[in-house]
Amino acid sequence: MPRQDGDMHARILDAAAACLTEGGFTSTRLLSAIARRAGLSRPTLYKYGGTLDEIKDALIERELTGYLAEAAPIIDAARWDADYVAELLAFLVGRARRHPLLSAAVRDVPDMVLPWFTIRADLTVARVTALAAPVVQEKIDRGEFPPVDVPVLIDALTRIVLSLVFVNSPGVDADDPEDLRRYLRTVTGFIVLLPSPGAGATAAPSAR
Repeated sequence: MPRQDGDMHARILDAAAACLTEGGFTSTRLLSAIARRAGLSRPTLYKYGGTLDEIKDALIERELTGYLAEAAPIIDAARWDADYVAELLAFLVGRARRHPLLSAAVRDVPDMVLPWFTIRADLTVARVTALAAPVVQEKIDRGEFPPVDVPVLIDALTRIVLSLVFVNSPGVDADDPEDLRRYLRTVTGFIVLLPSPGAGATAAPSAR
């Protein structure tokens, strides 16, 4: 994608985000709307932004990068306790559910958006793993965390976040920060109470 001028490229992405948030996902003249919003001609838009698909891809990349950057300090401060995990997950779920562009996409083109976070969730999990795995592994190496399976831990927590972002549940109002924290503290509390192998737990019977 042409990126000779970072300011121009950012201007195009800002215009695209505004147009999409205002209902542009279903527009047949989205490029014209983006050019108009950015105050650019169509040739200039193509030069610095590329095609419509390239603009959308760059916008998704920018928003996801920004989302993970907001989460990075919280992940860096990770502690091995249920309250921390609940607060981290509540932040990630709440931030995603309040994201204007994601909310507009789910509202206007759910059939296009939802597969990327369900049947194609591996892509999101991979991005989160790249950010969080080094932090978790370092804490394991320093003895601050137990020797857990890092990819499995991150995969499971990411899928909890995705499920709460996109699926409403009768057990929690995910748009209410306090109710969301309550729900997640309960979930993490259940996990803490589960016995580990060799701790007197009775093994489940094998399927026949």
